[in-house]
Amino acid sequence: MGATGLARSISVLATLSVTAADLVGRVMPPYPDGLDELGGSCVSLSRDPDRVCEYSVGVLASPAADESDEPVPRFVVAGRLAGRDGPRAQWRITDAVPYAGGRPGYYLQFGTCRVKGQDDARVAAIVRQHDTATEWLKDVAWAGRLRLPDARFEVLDARTVDCINEAYYGL
Repeated sequence: MGATGLARSISVLATLSVTAADLVGRVMPPYPDGLDELGGSCVSLSRDPDRVCEYSVGVLASPAADESDEPVPRFVVAGRLAGRDGPRAQWRITDAVPYAGGRPGYYLQFGTCRVKGQDDARVAAIVRQHDTATEWLKDVAWAGRLRLPDARFEVLDARTVDCINEAYYGL
């Protein structure tokens, strides 16, 4: 293993000591060593365009062990806009949960899920993305509804949640 690979491996191991509780209250970026944002979505209580990203839901991940792998999701986080560092938003983390799943093919979906058949734009779910023949995905590893304005996750019974299959041929 070269120096770059060793550094990545050490970085990934460092994230194992970070807990969800360590993240809450911190303003990010900068992220703790070994974590970076994998992606996210803006959320708001307002229709005002200036407040469209008042809150966020995102995923923090460890870097891939090598260039042929993908980053390893570690946490689902909620945040409130704390300011900007140039063009980049900074978030005060209001809630964090360990990323459920740990199995290939599961990804976070936000804003396209239902609870007991009712659309709910504030539901975040870690869903197995595997099938293009069905409109709704039902293999859910974790689901939570973002409560606003406190920006905390209310954990849901994953058996009651399904999410639109964005790869469904009928869409």
